[in-house]
Amino acid sequence: MNTTKNAIFIFSCIPFVLSAYSSYSAKTVLDTIAAESEMTITPSKAQVSEFEAQNKTYCSPFIDDACYNITPNFIANNSDFTIFKYEASNASFLLYDDEVYLIDDHMGGFGITSMALADLNKDGRYELYYTFSWGSGIHRSQIGYFDPKRRKFTVFDDAVPFSDIILTMDTDRNLYINSVTPDFYDHVSDVDFTIKAQEQIGAIVLEHNKIKAKLDSDILEQTIN
Repeated sequence: MNTTKNAIFIFSCIPFVLSAYSSYSAKTVLDTIAAESEMTITPSKAQVSEFEAQNKTYCSPFIDDACYNITPNFIANNSDFTIFKYEASNASFLLYDDEVYLIDDHMGGFGITSMALADLNKDGRYELYYTFSWGSGIHRSQIGYFDPKRRKFTVFDDAVPFSDIILTMDTDRNLYINSVTPDFYDHVSDVDFTIKAQEQIGAIVLEHNKIKAKLDSDILEQTIN
C-alpha cells in the first residue's frame, strides 16, 4: 500500500519538476548583443603587454607591428572574451580563459571587422560571432564564431565576394548580416574605424540544432574564383 502511494506521489510530481526545469532552461538563454546599425572599433593598450608575452608563437611579417586591444565595451562587459589585433598585419586573436586563439584569415583583407554576442545554441553561455575579410587578389568576407563550451571556432563556408560585412541585431535581438556603407573604405587604420550597416543580406540562425549563416542567394551567385 505504501509503495502504491509513493508511486502515485512521484508521478504526480513529475509535471511540476518538468515545468520548473523548463522555466529554468528558458531563463538561462542569453539575449543577443550586437550593433543595431553601426559599430566603432577603438584601439587600446590595455592588457597588450600581458597578451604579447603569452602570444609567443606569432611573429608578424611587419617590422614593429603594433598590437592593440580592440574589444568593444559590450563584449568586455558581458563576457570573458578579449580581442587583440595587429595594425599592420591585421592578424586578430582571442584571449579566453588564459588561452590564445588565432581568430581569422587576414592576408589581403582587413581581418576582423565586427563582433557580436549571442547564445544561439541556447546553452546559457555567449558565443563570440565575428566578421572578417581577406583575399589574395580577390577580396571576400566570411563569418565565424567561437563556442566557449567546446573551445572551438567554426567558420561558415559561404563567402561574400568583393565586399565587407557587419553583424547587426533588430529590436527582437535576431542576429543579421549586412553589407557596409561605402565610407567604411575611407578608414585609415584597421584597428580604429567605424563600420555602418547598409543592406540586410542574411541572418545567423539555429536550424535543426545547428547554427547556420543564411545568406542572400543573389550574393552567393557572384563568383570569387
